[in-house]
Amino acid sequence: MLRLELSEIMRTIGMHQKYDIDEAPYADEDVEFISPVRGSVTVTNSGKLLLVRGNFDSAVDLVCSRCLTDVRSVIRAEIEEQYSLSEVENSTYRDVTPVIIQDEENEVPVGLVDGTVMNLNVLIRQAAILAMPLSVICREDCQGLCAACGKNRNFGACKCAPDLTYRPFAVLPELFRKDASN
Repeated sequence: MLRLELSEIMRTIGMHQKYDIDEAPYADEDVEFISPVRGSVTVTNSGKLLLVRGNFDSAVDLVCSRCLTDVRSVIRAEIEEQYSLSEVENSTYRDVTPVIIQDEENEVPVGLVDGTVMNLNVLIRQAAILAMPLSVICREDCQGLCAACGKNRNFGACKCAPDLTYRPFAVLPELFRKDASN
C-alpha cells in the first residue's frame, strides 16, 4: 500500500514533493492490476490547496464484452486532484495543525487521508477506473456467445438453430427501393 507522509508539505506553503510509484501487481476493490503500477505523483501546497498531480502506467484484467474471456488492457492514467487546506488549533501542543477539509464543496474519498498520511492507492484506483475502456473485446473478429446455449462461438459453432424470427432491419431494403423509385 502506497502511503505518503504529508505533514511537512501541509505545513510549508509553496513546498512540493515528487514521489515515484512502483507497486507490484495487486487487486483492489474494482481493479485488478496484472502488471506493475509505475509512474510518479507530485504533491504541492499552494497555501489554501493541496494539489496532487501525476500519472502512471499499468495493465488491468478486463472481460470481453462479447465472449466474457479475460482481456489484458494497458492503461495510462492521469491523477489530478486538489484538496482544500485549513488550520486547526492543537491545544495539546499549543500549535496550529493544517488539515484537509471535508465538506459539501470539498469531497475527500473515503480512506484517502488519515491525519497527515495520504493513501495514494485510493487515487490510483479512481484514475485507473476512469482510464479503463467502457467496453473491450478480445479480438476484432470475436463471435461472442450463442444467445441460446451460451457456447463461446470463437471455439466453433454450436448446434443451435439461428433465430431468424427477429430481424429488425429486414425492412430496410424495401425502404431503400421505395426511396429510389420516388
